[in-house]
Amino acid sequence: MRNKYVDLCDMVKLVEDEDLSEKYVRYICGMDGEKQYRHREIADISALLDSLAADERDGNLTCDFLYGYCIPQLNKEFDLLKFSEYECVNIELKSQMIAEERIRTQLLQNAHFLNMLSKRLYLFTYVSAEDALFRLADDGRLERCDFNILHDILAGMSAVRIDPDEIFTPKNILVSPLNSPEKFLEGKYLLTEHQLNIKSQIISAIGGGTAANYAITGGPGTGKTLLAYDIAKTLSEDHKVAIVHSGILCEGHDILRDNMQNVYIFSAKSLRGGHVHDTLADADVIIVDEAHRIYPLTLDNLIAFCKNSGKYCIYSYDSSQILSKSEEARNNSQKIEALCENTKYKLTNKIRTNKELALFITCLFDLSKFCDNYSFEHVNIIYEPDLETAYDRAFDMRANSDYAYIGYTPSTVYDNLDDQKTDVNTHKVIGQEFEKVCMILNKYFYYKDGMLRCHEHPNPDYIFTKLLYQGLTRVRSELTLIVTEDDLLENILKLFPPRTNG
Repeated sequence: MRNKYVDLCDMVKLVEDEDLSEKYVRYICGMDGEKQYRHREIADISALLDSLAADERDGNLTCDFLYGYCIPQLNKEFDLLKFSEYECVNIELKSQMIAEERIRTQLLQNAHFLNMLSKRLYLFTYVSAEDALFRLADDGRLERCDFNILHDILAGMSAVRIDPDEIFTPKNILVSPLNSPEKFLEGKYLLTEHQLNIKSQIISAIGGGTAANYAITGGPGTGKTLLAYDIAKTLSEDHKVAIVHSGILCEGHDILRDNMQNVYIFSAKSLRGGHVHDTLADADVIIVDEAHRIYPLTLDNLIAFCKNSGKYCIYSYDSSQILSKSEEARNNSQKIEALCENTKYKLTNKIRTNKELALFITCLFDLSKFCDNYSFEHVNIIYEPDLETAYDRAFDMRANSDYAYIGYTPSTVYDNLDDQKTDVNTHKVIGQEFEKVCMILNKYFYYKDGMLRCHEHPNPDYIFTKLLYQGLTRVRSELTLIVTEDDLLENILKLFPPRTNG
């Protein structure tokens, strides 16, 4: 955590000198150079302290605050936070009055995130121009309150200094509905503000009957699947929802199907041959996950069915996650985007994959993207020239080190890849994610002009580099590559230059 705990009285000592105040506040709060300094918030804090009649003698009242804490990867910021063993106080700062509903909405969103702390929450907004204090009541109402209420809460707290980064980790706050269905069903996850906004717009539009088709798109790790399933869970309170998965169903699908009322999960394969109507007739809302993979005729039948029956349909897709030449030729993404021209929502921030691993994957495929200041501490490279031993080592990591060893989808005609010894291949992990991923780079890969290339797959429809990308982007926290070829190793090691001391 970069933020430092601070006494609010120290923050406002230079409120009359903005230039020096910025330097001092950045220092005592641990603000990095990228974070914007807002002097008006320092003035707001000064006014709040005056209204609380707080000074340096009230140390328990003003000490041990975090200013401007931002949840890593979720881009969610809080103005002021203070913690005790069982309590959390959040104070948002406003210089001018805004609509009370906007204040309430922000505090409700803050509660959504801070509930992960498992503490009693006290959520306030202070408006300095009005010298007004607002509080979010337990029933979700926004109410004006006396400053004595906040004063007494702060004065009664035995502050503790926790590192919220240890709580707001991707492992704790972001779940895969397919790999952690129990956590998903229990609601033990968070959506980003962007995801919440998209969800709200889609659900409101469906409730108002303003449009029939919606699209959610974004690259790997942006949270498309989690958002789609969360929308399904919410809609299922009032609607029958069918989820169509354009891939191979896994155990997680079975658990969700057995435990979610009014939610029905099907493989896209079950819709082929004109079975769209038979399978989806009872659904009010249809959600198609991995929609870029669905067969064109099935997609056409689904579009026509929804139009004729008045059903709502949400398409979740990523045009970059293509595994075969036939998928490239389908152009499903263009068809969906034309259908959802004004109801397309794009997720941009990667919340599953940490920035280090996402950057490594980019550089692995294009060595020219690497810069000397890059460091990949959570990537392991193992050289094993004997292919059988390489497979054994990968399998051992799966058995003993909690790794998901992901192999390349074999050909249904040729058995050249059957010696990978894993039933987890790149087609079977579609839509899933894992803390640790291990993959093998073998004779099918090579570099040319700094770009990772591949030889033809035994199934000429599959593309090895696309399969590799699919597997690598399933990772959350740690990645291991087992390399069998000397030239591959030599090029990959360019991403790990020797570091000099000093």
